Amino acid sequence: MTTPEADWPSPLRAWWGVTVLTIAYIISFVDRTAMSLLIEPIKADLHLSDMQIALLQGAAFGVFYTLMGLPLGWLADRMSRLRLIAIGATLWCLATAACGLSRTFGQMFLARIGVGVGEAALSPAALSTISDMFPKEKRGVPIAVYSMAVSLGAGLALVIGGAVIEMVSSAPPIYLPLIGELRTWQAVFMLIGFGGLVILPLLMTLREPARRNELAVAQPAGEEGRMWPYLVANRDFFIRHYGGVAICSLLIAGVLAWAPAYFMRAHGWTAGETGLRYGLMFMICGPIGTVGAAWLAGRLARKGVNGAALIVTGLGVALAAPPMAIAGFASDGWVALAWFAVAMVFFASPGGVAVQVLQEVCPNALRGRATALYFFSINIVGLTFGPLAVAWITESVFGDPMAVGKSLGILALCVSPLSGLVLLSGLKGYRRMIAAC
Repeated sequence: MTTPEADWPSPLRAWWGVTVLTIAYIISFVDRTAMSLLIEPIKADLHLSDMQIALLQGAAFGVFYTLMGLPLGWLADRMSRLRLIAIGATLWCLATAACGLSRTFGQMFLARIGVGVGEAALSPAALSTISDMFPKEKRGVPIAVYSMAVSLGAGLALVIGGAVIEMVSSAPPIYLPLIGELRTWQAVFMLIGFGGLVILPLLMTLREPARRNELAVAQPAGEEGRMWPYLVANRDFFIRHYGGVAICSLLIAGVLAWAPAYFMRAHGWTAGETGLRYGLMFMICGPIGTVGAAWLAGRLARKGVNGAALIVTGLGVALAAPPMAIAGFASDGWVALAWFAVAMVFFASPGGVAVQVLQEVCPNALRGRATALYFFSINIVGLTFGPLAVAWITESVFGDPMAVGKSLGILALCVSPLSGLVLLSGLKGYRRMIAAC
C-alpha cells in the first residue's frame, strides 16, 4: 500500500539507512569479485581448466544473478524490502563461505549460484527503500552514495585479493576439525563469507519506510502495479535508457575483467602491486565519479535544467572514451593508471544518476521491477559480452596477449560515444514523463 501523506523519516534515520544498505552492497561486491584475483591457486588446487573458471565467474554467478533479479524485484514490490535483503544477504554470505569448502568444480559451481541468487535480492529492494526515505528533490545523492559501493567493493576485493595471491604460495595450510586442510584461498572465502553476516544485525536497526506512489497519475486508474502496460506505454524512453546503459556495461565489464591483466602483462606489475595500486584507484575515483555526477545533476536541476540527471548520465559515459583510450595505449604503467583514474571518474558517473532517472519516472509499485530490469539489461549484456569483446579484439585484431590494453582502448572508443548518444536520445521521453507527474 502506497501512502504519499506519511511523514518522511528524519534525515538522521534516512542517512543511517543509506549507510547500512551501502555497507551491504560493498560486502556483496567483495564477495562476488574476490575470486578474480584468486584464480590461479583455485585452478591449481581444484585442477580446473580456464573454461571451468569462466563458467564459475560467468554462468554460475552472472546468469543466475541476472535472471533472479526480475522475480526478486517483483517480490521487492510486494513484501518487506528489508526482510528480503536480510534473506538474500544470509544466502550470499553462506554461499561465499561454501566456496571455501569446495573440493570440486561441481561444489564450487553450486556455491557460486548461491552467491548470485542471494545478491540479486539486494539492489532492487535497496533502491526502492532509499527512494522512500527521501523526497524526490533530495534523492539523487543518497542513491549515488549507495551506487558508489560498486567501486568501493570492487576496489577492496582487488586490494585483498592481490595481497592474498602474494602470500598464497608460501603460506602453510590451515587445518580445521572435521574439515581438514584448508588452503589460504579457501580461508579467504570463509572469512569474507562469515564476516559478511555482520550486516544482519545492522539491518535490524532499520525501519521499513512507507511506500509512496508519487506518480500514480502517470498510469490509468487500477494499473498502478502493472509493469508491462507502463513499459509499453513509455517504450520509447525505456528502450533507449535500458539500451544505453547496457551498451555502457560492455566497457565496464571488460575493464573489470581485463584491466588487472593489462597491468600485469604489459607493465610487469605483480598481482599484489596491481591489486593495491589499481584497487585503491578504483576505490577513490569510482565514488568521486558516482557522487560527483549526482551532485552535478542536482545542481543543474536546481538551476532549471530540464532532464539534468539523464544529461549528466549520457555525457559522463561519452566522455570516458578519450582517457580510456590513452590509458590503454600508454607505454608506462603509472601513466596508464593516471589516465585510468580520469576515465574511472567518467564511466562511474552513471552509477547513481542512471538509476535515479528510473526512480523519478516509475510509480512506487513498479520501482523494484524497473530497477531489476535495469540490472538485468546491464548484466546480461555486460557479463556475457564485455570480457569476450576484449578477448576477441586482443586475439583477432592484434593476435598478441600483450595488447589487451589497446583492446580496452578500442572498445572504449567504440562503445562509450554510442552509449552516450543512445541515452541522450531518450531525453525527450524522459522530460515528457517528468512533466506528467
